[in-house]
Amino acid sequence: MVNMSPSILVVLGMLATAFAQVLLKKAAFFELRTTAWLTYMALSAVSYGLSFILYSRILKYYELNKIYPAMTVGQIMLITLYGLMIGEMVTGRHAMGLLLGGVAIYLILT
Repeated sequence: MVNMSPSILVVLGMLATAFAQVLLKKAAFFELRTTAWLTYMALSAVSYGLSFILYSRILKYYELNKIYPAMTVGQIMLITLYGLMIGEMVTGRHAMGLLLGGVAIYLILT
């Protein structure tokens, strides 16, 4: 794999995982085993595969107990932003949970 800075690997890893989730959401609107469903599922699997490869590289640079929660909250935030873009609602409790997740990550990483 091309040499990239660890922080770029983290961003790409979060984006790959979030993208896989978005593709799964799109697949959900199609009947099982149709061409469209299979296409979205295959693209999602490729995106997850890329995210696993990136994550294996990320773990070379960061402690597991710090980077896993940071990336997980980052992915949740990215997926929530996508949800807002497609018209899904975010309640006050949901927003508070994201805020507290951000605070938790700050505390874990500093």
